[in-house]
Amino acid sequence: MNPRKEKTLSGIQYATGWLLLLTFGYGMILPLFVSNLPSIPLLFPVLILTFFTHAILGVRSTTLRYKLWRPWLDWLFLVLWILACGAFIWFVYLR
Repeated sequence: MNPRKEKTLSGIQYATGWLLLLTFGYGMILPLFVSNLPSIPLLFPVLILTFFTHAILGVRSTTLRYKLWRPWLDWLFLVLWILACGAFIWFVYLR
């Protein structure tokens, strides 16, 4: 395993976790308390795509922790991430 790659992926997972908190808080929680909140047009797709990214990286780190990780799993996780993001964009915006 490449330590630089692991550190980069860990940083991306950390950043997506914070982005999930911010987007969920602004889009779902804050409107309960603030009535005239300005809307952000791309908030929902950012929330969903960030969730997919954070989830895939979380599953990957879990396979590393429990020593189930294999080199081909990174390609499988990448394919699953692309399929999930592509299906979301297709069914919500292009269909």
